[in-house]
Amino acid sequence: MAMDLASVTSIWLAALFTIWAYSYTFRDNMWFKFAEHTYVGAAAGNLIVLGIDNVIRYGWIPLTKGSMLYIVVFLLGILLYSRYHGKYFWISRFPLALMVGIGIGLSMRSTVTSEFIAQIQSTVTMKVLGVDPWTAFSNLVFIIIVLCVVYFFVFTFPGIHKGNLGIISKIARYSMMAAFGYSFANGFLSRITMIFGRLDFLKSQWLPLPGAMVALPIVLILLVYAMIPAEKRPWPKPAKSK
Repeated sequence: MAMDLASVTSIWLAALFTIWAYSYTFRDNMWFKFAEHTYVGAAAGNLIVLGIDNVIRYGWIPLTKGSMLYIVVFLLGILLYSRYHGKYFWISRFPLALMVGIGIGLSMRSTVTSEFIAQIQSTVTMKVLGVDPWTAFSNLVFIIIVLCVVYFFVFTFPGIHKGNLGIISKIARYSMMAAFGYSFANGFLSRITMIFGRLDFLKSQWLPLPGAMVALPIVLILLVYAMIPAEKRPWPKPAKSK
């Protein structure tokens, strides 16, 4: 199926920026800087457009329909820009304090619910009896690890982790190290998966396009040349300082 010009152009740009971005793995170069600066600029421009659209959609339109409460919101937003005034910059602290306070309150509510209360509920409702042997064993191990880690952080009095009770602290430390290792490995695996995804994009979508196989070695040669230090490049010669 023939592709339109916009789709072909987007695939070419995505492929080139992918190669330029991952070239930083070998050495910093001007093509990586070009890709980085272009990405940051495009992201900043996109965020500005989305911000203006949100102000119009969720602020100005409700205000024009009679929601006078949005006048307060607009005033607080305007007061934020007083930080650029040399004399009245302190006024910006009031809307900023409201933003930080509301943000912390909302995040704390969701964090406590999802990472504290929900985990306690799921741990308490785990069944050891009346389930298959593997589920019972895994639930029992999970409950033991939770109790040991809670004990490790709650009972921190001097000498409490010594003697016969020291085995609880060892189980807690080994369990936490295993959890941290798993978290690191999972994050690393997700990055590797992203790399494989981009390689598959280059192989299945970009290289089949006309001219891509010819452009690939040219792009790689330009990348290698860009990685050579400026003083060691055969061309162009760096200008001699007087």
